[in-house]
Amino acid sequence: MKVLLVALTLLTLSLSQTLFAHSDHSHGPISITEAQSLAMDVAKNLSSRDAGLGFGQLAKSWQSILSKDVAIHKKGEGYYIVSVMNESEKKTLYVLMSDSGEVYDANLTGIFEGIK
Repeated sequence: MKVLLVALTLLTLSLSQTLFAHSDHSHGPISITEAQSLAMDVAKNLSSRDAGLGFGQLAKSWQSILSKDVAIHKKGEGYYIVSVMNESEKKTLYVLMSDSGEVYDANLTGIFEGIK
């Protein structure tokens, strides 16, 4: 059942990949700095539109996020969870991505089903 839920989640997210696409995709592992930069771009994109991820469109203040507000929350085998903190909103966005730079999901809890 867990595998089915993960597969369904990944399928759903693959339909919205254009939000998270980046031009320098290389299929190899990305660096921590690149993962942080990508997560910052995701946060800024999510302040421009609602991507249907359950939390709606982020406030415009997410456009002002600085690199010091972004950190690796967790690194697992083949993935990163990157935290993007917005001090003015007192919220943190967590971005789940592969170590090759494909963004799978984002939420405000940091908990992603199927990730250990």
